[in-house]
Amino acid sequence: MRTKILTLVILIGILHITNAQDNVDTNEMVGFACYYEGSPSKTVEKFTRKLKIKDYKWISKQLTSTNNAEKYMSVITLEKLTEIRKYSPNETELELIAKIKKSTDLVSVCSGCIYFQKVELKNMFTDEMRTMASNWLNNNFKSD
Repeated sequence: MRTKILTLVILIGILHITNAQDNVDTNEMVGFACYYEGSPSKTVEKFTRKLKIKDYKWISKQLTSTNNAEKYMSVITLEKLTEIRKYSPNETELELIAKIKKSTDLVSVCSGCIYFQKVELKNMFTDEMRTMASNWLNNNFKSD
């Protein structure tokens, strides 16, 4: 009996995880440690590569992307570059950043094996959500 209950609980959990994953768009996802192996999402990987080659112009262009994950990553990356004085955004970029930080457009977010959600862009900039990006930012902005 105990085994049947445990099996049922595990099955319900798997179905819940699968259902949560169906709710998100993996091509438009922000995740710094997703799934069982803790892998970054495709968008995070793309931004990591662009940062390594210092393609700040490409990063800036993503402020106007149709992909909300790219918009988010562009904002946090440009803000960090500005903070460490490696980039100086122009007026248009500052306006786009402000608009994105107020946007109610949805972005898919993942963390670990079970957290998959759609979140309004404006909520991605809260302190709680910023902690998700803090390790990535710290690792990618070590002093040169």
